[in-house]
Amino acid sequence: MNFNLTQIPERHLKPRTAGITMIMDKGLSINETQNFLSVSHPHVDIVKLGFGTSFVTPNLRMLKNVGILKNSQNMELF
Repeated sequence: MNFNLTQIPERHLKPRTAGITMIMDKGLSINETQNFLSVSHPHVDIVKLGFGTSFVTPNLRMLKNVGILKNSQNMELF
């Protein structure tokens, strides 16, 4: 971090039991998924696939994104 925020407590290390962060994937491309994880994987605990994502996303892209997310360290996917 470039600066110290003294009023914010330190985050627990993964796997966390408190302070869990969830994001919703509303149809990220493969590159967007990789870019997202390259920056945020230490801070995100759960990735939820958006409602209808599996219906409107092409199968091959969906399978690749699921594979990328499942291989992420200490991150749940649902």
